[in-house]
Amino acid sequence: MNPLHVFLEAPTYARARLRLGITGVGTFVVLSLVAAVLKVPLQVFEHKGGALFTDASLLAVWISAVALLALPFELLGGYILPKKFGRQHPDGLGEWFLGWLRGVLIMILTMSFSGAAMVVAGRYGGHPGAFVMLALILVALIWLQTWLAKLIGGMKRVRPPFDLIEDDLRTMGVVAPPIVVLDASDEGFTGGISGPPTADTLVIPALWFERLDATSIAVLVARRTAIIDRGLRALGQVGAIGWTLIVFALATQMPSAGVYSVEEILMTSLWFTVYSFLGLVILPTPSRAATVAADAIAAAEIPGATAEVLSSAVEALDRLQDDEPSREPRVETIFHPIPSVERRQQALLHPAPEVAPWHIARTAIYLSVAGMNPLSRLVHCNVGRPELWVFLPADG
Repeated sequence: MNPLHVFLEAPTYARARLRLGITGVGTFVVLSLVAAVLKVPLQVFEHKGGALFTDASLLAVWISAVALLALPFELLGGYILPKKFGRQHPDGLGEWFLGWLRGVLIMILTMSFSGAAMVVAGRYGGHPGAFVMLALILVALIWLQTWLAKLIGGMKRVRPPFDLIEDDLRTMGVVAPPIVVLDASDEGFTGGISGPPTADTLVIPALWFERLDATSIAVLVARRTAIIDRGLRALGQVGAIGWTLIVFALATQMPSAGVYSVEEILMTSLWFTVYSFLGLVILPTPSRAATVAADAIAAAEIPGATAEVLSSAVEALDRLQDDEPSREPRVETIFHPIPSVERRQQALLHPAPEVAPWHIARTAIYLSVAGMNPLSRLVHCNVGRPELWVFLPADG
């Protein structure tokens, strides 16, 4: 039987992507565990390296090999499945491959220099030095998120007709932070909120101005502004950084792991990948709560952001994603950090504004790049889609 049958014959595009994500993540968690138990990095890199660029080069070789192992999964997620199910996809295999290659090369550079910087810091400052360096890298990843997204996804900043939404925003009494609009070709790109607290920037796709009505765009901009103003975004950032530091600290305590050499940091990375899997299971729950809380805050505090208007915007975004307005509760609980359209609409019937860590699950996935975690681009929402590797799909 065709081994691709389980994906190509899935009942829906959403189910096919979920199966691919489960398979890809599961495969690399098992491979990481086996490589860690067998201590493969020690056999390959022992007593090699010793300087920043040498260490980065050796790490780049390892990360490149991992990228080649991931290529079949990414080809399925970025080209074959969208084409099979009639969704937006690159015009040809060559176009997809060049986009993937550009993104993966920049990702390799980012990961390898992050790892090498921690090794250098570890040699001079021990574990505390490496943890401080990791914390600085995580802050840099948040600060440079838009810039990195443009490089990896090959996107450019554009100037769309903001005058279409100015009247709606004025009516809602919203003073939005700076807005950056990117010309993503992937219809699943939602952008997000970039930069550190107090220097937040809203990133939205130019495609919204083609596919969504002006009121829906204005409501989504207002909603993100409220997420910033009420502290949900800052809480999500702090939570994601804290989770990453804790998981990395646990990984360094595993057999043969550490921060003093290339082989030690790679052993740490393998265990970091294994432990990061727990985040894919645990963090979606607070993320879903934050989505519901953000919807409630928007409905309660933004004039004109009625349940009907919010529901319409949420439905429009879902059609650009996997077009799966309802899910089995068990499937959603385990695999989805963003509640289904149906669940969000039900919650809007009795909105309960509160503070919760917005987007913590997918922010943690992005930040795991610092620990050289391949799962950062193998989850079902972004596998094979470079434009979604930095800004994973958000809830609006």
